Amino acid sequence: MSLRCLLLVPLWSGCQAKADLPAPASPTLIELHDLHDGGDKVVATVRPGKPCRATIGPTEMIVGGPPLISQVGETRWSGSEGSNGTTLERDGDRVARIFPTRGTTVGVFDLQGVPVIHVQPSAEGATVSDASMRALRTLTRTGTTIVSDHPPFRVSGTNDLVLASVLSAIELQPEVRMLAACERVLVTEKKEL
Repeated sequence: MSLRCLLLVPLWSGCQAKADLPAPASPTLIELHDLHDGGDKVVATVRPGKPCRATIGPTEMIVGGPPLISQVGETRWSGSEGSNGTTLERDGDRVARIFPTRGTTVGVFDLQGVPVIHVQPSAEGATVSDASMRALRTLTRTGTTIVSDHPPFRVSGTNDLVLASVLSAIELQPEVRMLAACERVLVTEKKEL
């Protein structure tokens, strides 16, 4: 056997060892199920990762960040973080503000600073309320899912009550719901790094 062949054996076996590495685990898909009239239809999804992918109905957003950025057709969505939370913009015009961005409670505010929704999690679940703090819905953990009382929704793929609350907040524009959900996922990933 020639010396050249002996030198190539370690290189060849080193290449083989790299091919045996397991593929990275794909992130868990988060789904919002509409349970109206005894049904179980997926109406929204969030795929964590960089970028975060979210869909509600026919609209899909691929969200990078932070800072948040997404393009839907001709419309550019962005989110800039400041001391008063994350301000969401559509084509440079402010549409909503999320505050706080890293806390256990979260509020989504309109341009006048009035809360459209306020999410208050507890050990048992979360309460979503409006500007007058009137309860709109309650979310509870049931096994490996989160269930909303009305409208009747089920969220699978996460145990994050705040994420489930903003994804299921029908009071918000679909794009705002998707950006808020992706921000929650992206901020959580950033903290874990």
